[in-house]
Amino acid sequence: MKKVLIIYALSLGFIVQSYAQQGNRPERTPEKMAERMASQLAEKLELQDAQKQQVYEIQLQHATARKQRMEEMRKEMQANREAHQGQISAVLTPQQREKWEEMMQQRKDRADAWRDRGGDRRGGQPMHRKRGVENGPRRGGPRGNS
Repeated sequence: MKKVLIIYALSLGFIVQSYAQQGNRPERTPEKMAERMASQLAEKLELQDAQKQQVYEIQLQHATARKQRMEEMRKEMQANREAHQGQISAVLTPQQREKWEEMMQQRKDRADAWRDRGGDRRGGQPMHRKRGVENGPRRGGPRGNS
């Protein structure tokens, strides 16, 4: 009976965890992040209202600057990705380019399916994959040195 209760409790925990991860995350705006941090510090450090307002303004400036840096990095990475793909495309023949573009579209579709899975891991693929010699060695663990 004890084992059954333990198994039941673990199963319930896994179910609750999976539902918690599926929920929509609230949007993380700089204002919300600054408010959350200022509230946490005000609670833990017993800040006065004026101090809390000053901490909020500092956190807001920091969060806004961080968001801008992230946007700049995203744009830079996109430009680098496009330049890289342009260089590769220039080397390929028209038939190879067509096949390469098809491969890239398949990668994009898989990434979109993974992102939009809605609780279905890997777009319906099993969690584990059998790897053979064609996919290379496994990461970690024994290397088959018998």
